[in-house]
Amino acid sequence: MRAWTLVVTSVILIMIGIGVSLIASESSYFSTISYGFGKCAIPPPNWESQYWAVLSHGSPTAEVIVNGSHTINLNEIKDFPLNSTSFYVYVVSGYVESLAPLSLAGILLVFMGTAMGFRGMVLLVQERTIGNLANSEGEGSIKSYVMKRLLSFIISMIIITSITGFLEIAHGESILKVIIELITLNFGLSRRYDIAVDSLLLSSLPYTSVLSGISFALSVYLGTFLAVRGIAQSGPLTKLITKWKYIGNALASWIIALSLIYGFHLDVEKGVNLIFPLISLFFPFIGTFANRLFLPYKVQDSFKAKGLSRAILVYRHVLGSTSVVALSTISAAFIDMLIAEFLVESIFYWPGLGLLLREGAVYGDFKVVEGVLIFYSTIVLLSSLVGDIFYGFVDPRVRR
Repeated sequence: MRAWTLVVTSVILIMIGIGVSLIASESSYFSTISYGFGKCAIPPPNWESQYWAVLSHGSPTAEVIVNGSHTINLNEIKDFPLNSTSFYVYVVSGYVESLAPLSLAGILLVFMGTAMGFRGMVLLVQERTIGNLANSEGEGSIKSYVMKRLLSFIISMIIITSITGFLEIAHGESILKVIIELITLNFGLSRRYDIAVDSLLLSSLPYTSVLSGISFALSVYLGTFLAVRGIAQSGPLTKLITKWKYIGNALASWIIALSLIYGFHLDVEKGVNLIFPLISLFFPFIGTFANRLFLPYKVQDSFKAKGLSRAILVYRHVLGSTSVVALSTISAAFIDMLIAEFLVESIFYWPGLGLLLREGAVYGDFKVVEGVLIFYSTIVLLSSLVGDIFYGFVDPRVRR
């Protein structure tokens, strides 16, 4: 039951996370106005803090209506001097993702569900093959386990924020201002868009959450299944997985992405446009992930000579002793896929964090670059922390 509980919970979390991310990515047309009487038209207050969908729908536009009849279209959203003292209405319009903050919960649910699914798949195969022999007692204090994971999270965050802080100081920012921004997670305004970096991050996150959630879940589930079957059955499947590793390394995600674009150039809707980025991401990683997990572990003849069946050797001793250690492989595989996803998003112009990072790098918008790095690192570390703590309660063997 423990395995089924993990698998079902994992699937539910992933589906909810992807669903929440899809809802968060929905955009609608929005206008904000300010009005007054004077010689200078002033933009609406806090317009830059709206969740403008600049990557998917372009930057917001602005216009000033003078004395109710004369309309002036502006190239930039800033204070606009008038020829004479007049009554004006300043209108800023564009598409916003009003539910963008929900994407934070969505991507956390996706990452937690995917990592949980790996553990559940291993336990499920064990229990279905050898029954209660899959169960074993664990040792270690849950309090000590949680404290170790929490300390690791804090140290990682300190290192990431320190590196980012040094980069800002190198660009001429004052030390006090940098410290305040890092503590409050206020990254300021984008140099290119004149929009709050926080808003850009949250409006891009839903797209990254959907793409990474589906592709990483497919890689983990299929990779785990192929790895377990590859250990249990020495034959064509094992050879296929072994060769898949080299194919995946040779045909990187960005190579597959470019090949798909040149081979199948389609002008279709957003939902269909998700297919090629998904193929580019999960296809090379399935075999690589499977090889990283369990294929290095072989059943030795000396163990067979002791009279143990192959099922007991594989599903209890091999999987039982390596699956806990292999949990760390998920983090490494996710980092690799994350790097590949940034490239794939840029190639397919998928309006996620990868494209936002590219735009920031191309246009020298270092605030955006730093914001993306800190933002995503925080989400990954936090989801890993919550997932590890959950493992500690569900499976005592993880505490060893």
